[in-house]
Amino acid sequence: MENKVQQDSMMNESAGRRLMNLRQFILIVLLAFSLPALAYVSDDDWELHSKKNKEIQVYTKAVEGQPIRAIKAVTNLDVSIETLLTVLSDAELVPEWIPVIGTAVLLQDTDPDGVSMMYMVTRFPWPVRSRDVVVKTIIEYDKSSNTVYMESSDIAGVMDKTRKKIRIPATFTRWKISPLDSGELHVELTTHSDPGGWFPKWLVNMIMKSTPKQMFAKLQTIVAEEQERDRPFDEVFVFGKKGVWDSETWDRGLSP
Repeated sequence: MENKVQQDSMMNESAGRRLMNLRQFILIVLLAFSLPALAYVSDDDWELHSKKNKEIQVYTKAVEGQPIRAIKAVTNLDVSIETLLTVLSDAELVPEWIPVIGTAVLLQDTDPDGVSMMYMVTRFPWPVRSRDVVVKTIIEYDKSSNTVYMESSDIAGVMDKTRKKIRIPATFTRWKISPLDSGELHVELTTHSDPGGWFPKWLVNMIMKSTPKQMFAKLQTIVAEEQERDRPFDEVFVFGKKGVWDSETWDRGLSP
């Protein structure tokens, strides 16, 4: 009987170690997959790229193993947070404010966890081939810091590849939006993509120099037009479920 108890105890201890090892393995895997995004979201090693433009600060940084540098654009927008989130979430409006996107189609409405999916096709000048990608986006509101985060990354297995387009193997975009005491929004956009295949350096330089400025200028115009329409804010459309957004906390304001 005593031997039986000892055997059961040893088996339970062994199972516990296996469970702990499994948890550690899962944690290591999750960290490994999150490191590429964290590497260029962090505030280290960014180089100011647009010294003349005072309204929009554009930074770049090298990404290990990638020919294209990551981009971070920082600016203040005089728009309402509700309208900005509505525009950012609207697939039909994406080609109007992102110069390199020709088509955007919503594949999945925002679910209760705040996750949506969108299919996008790029538009590049000849002879560069078009790229396409399916991205998964999640929008969260952190009440403690009064900050909205919107993160998009590539997701595989949703749509079949086509011969005419090169599927983007990896992409990541992160919006960080906070209120200012002036009533404006402090916006930080961090993004990096691996375009896959041949991609000329002159096009890379053009995108880094001109796209952030063009994008924010168009975004400001579109958001202003949307504000004039005075559409009610659809919290479920943006966040996936009610109760996530707290306009009273946001209106009290916490400057970054």
